[in-house]
Amino acid sequence: MRYTSKVIELVERYGLVGLLVAIGIFFKFNSATPQFGSSANITNILTDQSLLGILAIATVIPLVAGQIDLSIGPTAGFSGVVCAGLMSKSGWSLGAAVVAAIALGLAVGVVNGLLVAKAGIPSIIATLGIASVISALVLAYSKGLSITTGISPKLIGLGAGKWIGLPKLFYFFVLCAIAVWYGLERTPAGKDLYALGSNPRAALLVGIRVPRRVFSAHVIAGGIAGGAGILLVANVGSGTPQLGPNYTLPAIAAAFLGATTIQPGRYNVWGTVAAVFFLAVSVNGLTLWGASPWVNQFFDGAALILGVGFGLYAGSLRRRGVGAARVTPAEPAEVNPEPPGAGPDNSVGAAAHPISQ
Repeated sequence: MRYTSKVIELVERYGLVGLLVAIGIFFKFNSATPQFGSSANITNILTDQSLLGILAIATVIPLVAGQIDLSIGPTAGFSGVVCAGLMSKSGWSLGAAVVAAIALGLAVGVVNGLLVAKAGIPSIIATLGIASVISALVLAYSKGLSITTGISPKLIGLGAGKWIGLPKLFYFFVLCAIAVWYGLERTPAGKDLYALGSNPRAALLVGIRVPRRVFSAHVIAGGIAGGAGILLVANVGSGTPQLGPNYTLPAIAAAFLGATTIQPGRYNVWGTVAAVFFLAVSVNGLTLWGASPWVNQFFDGAALILGVGFGLYAGSLRRRGVGAARVTPAEPAEVNPEPPGAGPDNSVGAAAHPISQ
């Protein structure tokens, strides 16, 4: 019985990783997809997924705190367009444009944090509205046209070059993953975020400064998105206003699917990394096999449904006391902006996420 339990636990933790390896091996040795294992294709996967992975990791931070940020993709697109525009239209140096782009991402995070943590607006509503506002500002700034001239060659070279045989952008992805993992798993602030996401009322009662943690989660996510926008310009070689929003659903899908592996029932960085590459390898292999372009959207939607569905199922098991004792109930709930006994500095409007520790 104990052996069976261990096997089930291993399957829960590493099933998606094993499936990723199996799919990779299948396409590698499939005669219909000989180019799958080529250096050019692997480089393409690592480069493209590095950007998506950074945005997915940024998405994880608010999710851990019981929030959801739908403005991550548009924020990256906005920062990228502004970064390119400042160099092209205003003659700014690369360093100044990079600082401005990151500052812009942080500013969006500040606005999101204030709307959610102070004004008490549910995060899904606040960030959806901000995403729409950002999209309008991008079109106003760029007039709907890509910015292709005047961009620093050093920035473009960052997107095209390699270090020790791997795309340069991949190293930024790895550094981001390590930094966020450490922040969430090894620092008091990260543990507070997990406690907050698990039970906001209990977190408030034990002295966690809920509004401050929610605010900081949105600000950090915005800053990471701003940095990703710079890398987006490096990758495509231009400031393209239409690109940013396209990353929103894939990033959210990867974050939710990532909660089904490594640390099942818990939003986590390494599970998100595994989910990013699982989706990428599957779609890439099927595309090389001749699948239609709609496969990408199908996988993103299915991953999102699977991730949320797993959270709901795990929560039902928890309520019935059947295994999965480490997973909390998946009951979306909204916290009263001012719980009983809370002062004006301890208020937050938040929708509890469906999967938590």
